[in-house]
Amino acid sequence: MTVLREPRSRGERPQRECRLRAGAVAAFASLMAIVFPPSDAMAQRPPQWFSAWTVSHNVRETIPALGDRTVRMIVRPTISGSSVRVKFENTLGQSPVAFAGAFVGVLDSGAAVVSGTNTRLTFDGASSLNLAPGQGAWSDAVAFDVKAFQLLAVSLDVASASDISTHTLGLVTNYYARGGLAAESSGSAFTPVPRMAGGTMVDAFPVYWVAAVDVLSASARGTIVAFGDSITDGRCSTTENGVVVPDKYQRWTDVLAARLAAQAPGEAKAITNAAIAGNRIVAGGGNGPTALQRIERDVLEHAGTSHVIFFEGTNDIAGGATAAEVMAATEQIIERVRAKGLSIIGVTIVPRGRPPSTTGWTPAMEEHRLAVNMWIRTKAKFDPVIDFDQLLKGGPVYAGSESMKPELNCDYTHPNAAGYRLMGEFVDLGLFKSPR
Repeated sequence: MTVLREPRSRGERPQRECRLRAGAVAAFASLMAIVFPPSDAMAQRPPQWFSAWTVSHNVRETIPALGDRTVRMIVRPTISGSSVRVKFENTLGQSPVAFAGAFVGVLDSGAAVVSGTNTRLTFDGASSLNLAPGQGAWSDAVAFDVKAFQLLAVSLDVASASDISTHTLGLVTNYYARGGLAAESSGSAFTPVPRMAGGTMVDAFPVYWVAAVDVLSASARGTIVAFGDSITDGRCSTTENGVVVPDKYQRWTDVLAARLAAQAPGEAKAITNAAIAGNRIVAGGGNGPTALQRIERDVLEHAGTSHVIFFEGTNDIAGGATAAEVMAATEQIIERVRAKGLSIIGVTIVPRGRPPSTTGWTPAMEEHRLAVNMWIRTKAKFDPVIDFDQLLKGGPVYAGSESMKPELNCDYTHPNAAGYRLMGEFVDLGLFKSPR
């Protein structure tokens, strides 16, 4: 027999039905929390190694003599983390170099290290390191509280060295002293390393032997490698009234690094500078190994790399290369970066027009520059393109050659500090968004 019941009003629910429904909702919520974790949880991931600071070695130096000396090189990681490891290179050395000890600590002032932070680095457990010509080596990882943009001092006791593998355009004050003082926090015995002896690298503030710093980080989402020449290396970025002033960190990559660090959690990225002033893509001159020769060491081997910004070609053209040669060499760079599964961003060549009394650029070179830029914008297999040419041009046209806006120009080849800042602010951070 069917029992007829009166329909309940819309607000009524039996107690048992409510309990069952509440339990189902709770179970569903638990399932959703597993399948779709909260955004804070999504931002948490196991720590990973990222390249956080680099320089590219480009010359061999023999002055000063550094046997039985300590060198203290100043580095500036662009992300925070819990551990650090340091790479040392004898890439351009032609003789072996022996280090009796190595330390890393937080820089205080001058050459002094904050007391209690100077930490010994080891190499497969050993405190000493010998590097043959052309060789490089990483230190063992060491627990270290790294803060983004906090200056660190990497100190090396140099037991013997006949020459020095060097990055010339460091634009930072580094130090050296007699004897083995790497373990000492005091900076009183140290003096600044000599500036380069002559030529175009006067006042360049060189970096000796130290090549890279990796940081173990749970917050970073990748490393962007800026692969370029003097405009990325920062020539003119700290020039004031014709004098190069160190320790100002005003390259376009420095400006971009600060913007990247301010990204929302889960989007922050490191940026490293793999530039060499005077560098070319192809053989036939330039300052140090060409881009094609050094791409493995200076770009593809770096930990945690997600993006490469490629900004070269102007020195090739100034050295006599044709647009076709520059494009063919750039295609090789693109292919090698893409083969590693990395994103590669192209950059247009900036104007170099100059008054007739100033040599270094001709109408024929301008034709090649314009042809390369058209190819970069329309045909090259870059992911996106950063158009620094459009950003900076606007000055007088000299014999058919475009020049930089006067307020952004340093020497008709490089931007001034205002130009570098504008470049760093111009780059779209959306180019580096991480996949979810």
